[in-house]
Amino acid sequence: MKITTIIPGQQNASTSGTGSTPAKGASFQEILAQELTAAKSTPTAPAMAAAAAAVAAPSPAALKLDGISLAEETINTLEKFSAALGNPSFSAQDLAPFASALEDDTAALVALKNQLPENNSLAPLLERVATASYVEAAKLRRGDYHA
Repeated sequence: MKITTIIPGQQNASTSGTGSTPAKGASFQEILAQELTAAKSTPTAPAMAAAAAAVAAPSPAALKLDGISLAEETINTLEKFSAALGNPSFSAQDLAPFASALEDDTAALVALKNQLPENNSLAPLLERVATASYVEAAKLRRGDYHA
């Protein structure tokens, strides 16, 4: 993932056209608002993982499925965060929900990893995704992405 700083007045090469009209459809900001609203109304994967852990000890197969789906969800959040960073209209306050979501995902990934049997082949993947999620949330919180 390559992150570059966009200086005011500078155009992204992918958005600069030769007199073409803007594409029709929802803007990224509208889509993001819809996703954030949907995320608030539905239980998150960390909440679902915590509830499942409180009820009973799931089978190793169920843990693997939960781990894979949580890792995919976290990677999707990281991709959305990357796209939001590339949008100069987003302020630090607009990006704060991403940091919270990434921190929640990190905690859920670590908790799930700790439930897996020792030497499970899924544990290194969960650890890598949790590390990437934690690092990106920490970078945003300490101001690395603010101009």
